[in-house]
Amino acid sequence: MTTVAVSGADGALRSRIAEALSQVFEQVVSFTYGVDEVSVANIEWLVHLAFSDESDQKNLIGLLHLASESKVSRLVVVSSAMVYGAWPNNSVPLSEDAPVRPNPESAFAVHQADAERTALEWADMDLDRRVTILRPTAVASPNASGLIGEALLAAAPIRTRRDDPPQQFVHLDDLATAVATVVQLDDSGVFNVAPDGWLTAEEVRELVGARPIIRLPVPLPRRLDRYVTRRVGHQAPTGLLPYTRYPWVVANDRLRTTGWVPRYGNDEVFVAADAGMPWDSMNAKQRQNVSLALGAVSILGLVYGLIAWLRRLARSGES
Repeated sequence: MTTVAVSGADGALRSRIAEALSQVFEQVVSFTYGVDEVSVANIEWLVHLAFSDESDQKNLIGLLHLASESKVSRLVVVSSAMVYGAWPNNSVPLSEDAPVRPNPESAFAVHQADAERTALEWADMDLDRRVTILRPTAVASPNASGLIGEALLAAAPIRTRRDDPPQQFVHLDDLATAVATVVQLDDSGVFNVAPDGWLTAEEVRELVGARPIIRLPVPLPRRLDRYVTRRVGHQAPTGLLPYTRYPWVVANDRLRTTGWVPRYGNDEVFVAADAGMPWDSMNAKQRQNVSLALGAVSILGLVYGLIAWLRRLARSGES
């Protein structure tokens, strides 16, 4: 009897993955990080949802220590395509061979890269250990989006004047079946998880529909973070500005060669998951007021930045 364990924060992602695995394997157990919650003595595969903050690093280290003692040698880490970073010189799309260079202002992306490194270091300590890393793009689905997917859906109408990168959204169910697929492969490696292709800037504008695309004259990272948090209704990941300005879409060719096929396209995920966001409940007057307010804030930010630059220039001239 093959037993697969799924560890990570409680929520839709963990439950959907456990459900997909239960369709394939005889026994699936699920627990929230804590190594005392379940014995891993009879577990063959361990699927770990990479952490989103520093406190979870200790949980992963403790979990891998217990796995070592129990002779568990197969690990799947569900990370994020954000580890590639969003940079102006990124290839479109990015393959699994692209370097890992997360944008430092995004704590979420940095922590995902740390989780990958910790898992690979664990595997290097024993030749019998095998690690598979999945790097999904922004995960979303109706009523159950990942933190990044939810935040990027909220940020979709916000762009600087020069930047219109392509965007990707993978359905939560497709990520779950991807996990089940790689566990059955009994192999190691890195796999991107994404639908076929991506959404162009024009396609995003069409999907956004009646909501205006708000153009900011200069990058305003903190204001973008606050805006996203207001839209999703709770604290959202910060440091997302580069991921709205530069490309980081990924190719799914390697995962497709395993037989995995995405059920949902980018447009289907965007439309289904974006429904019901706070903006959509506003009337025309409220939307206009928000747009005007954001425009005024951006102009004030530009003026403030210009004044600060002139002051620095004056001080340097005096010295």
